[in-house]
Amino acid sequence: MPAPLNPVDLRELAVRLAIAAGEELLARQRSLSIDAAGVETKSSASDPVSAADRASEKLITDGLTAARPDDGLLGEEGASRPSNTGLTWVIDPLDGTVNYLYGRPDWCVSIAVEDEDGALAGVVHQPRSGTTWSAVRGAGAYRADTTPYQTIWYGGLRLGLKRQTRLATALVCTGFSYLPERRAEQAAVLQDLLPAVRDLRRGGSAALDLCSVADGTADAYYEHVIQPWDVAAGGLIAREAGAAVVRGAGTAFPQGILAAAPSVAAPLHELLTRRSV
Repeated sequence: MPAPLNPVDLRELAVRLAIAAGEELLARQRSLSIDAAGVETKSSASDPVSAADRASEKLITDGLTAARPDDGLLGEEGASRPSNTGLTWVIDPLDGTVNYLYGRPDWCVSIAVEDEDGALAGVVHQPRSGTTWSAVRGAGAYRADTTPYQTIWYGGLRLGLKRQTRLATALVCTGFSYLPERRAEQAAVLQDLLPAVRDLRRGGSAALDLCSVADGTADAYYEHVIQPWDVAAGGLIAREAGAAVVRGAGTAFPQGILAAAPSVAAPLHELLTRRSV
């Protein structure tokens, strides 16, 4: 009989690979810029992908294949493999590529493992700060501000949303599409949102925005259309920290996500669903 599945072990594997990928990305960032050779575009001229994205994804998928060859893979840069175990790893090897190429600090590595019920474990690692957020479904969310993976579970700070706020005093994060026509639709939503909240932030990394909800450095994050690898890990971390998370089929955010402190989730949800975007 195989050993029982331990989600903590899956999370620890993700932590090790996220930190290793972060070190690879840091080494490469010194020689990259937004106009460097090897930087291409994806959905539009403003949506870049670099050799660093691909190298990070290869490092992660090679590590996962060596450790768990029968699990599925789904990665932003093309990694794809069906699952023979019921588990699939959802990978964003570099979330915040524009920030990365401009030399800004707000980029990260995001790794989640999902089963039929959604994310089972997730890790978001920010290499420039050495901060790692992690969660296991049903076991809480943690933040560690040092890079050795051993500190995450035993020495990390357990997260819980302690601040209660109203929508009028909420700090809200969001992101914008790289497609001009969608940006125009998103701007229309902002006309309703900005007068109703304390302020708005656009950091450039969905995974980090979700972690900011988890650790209380923001009160909410939303985006109506987002890719699964952008939010798989961060969504679990926010939920395990106590945020209300709305995402997926049958919700008002079937292709997106809303994660918010419970005290602002309902009024923000109502405001954001007044317009169809």
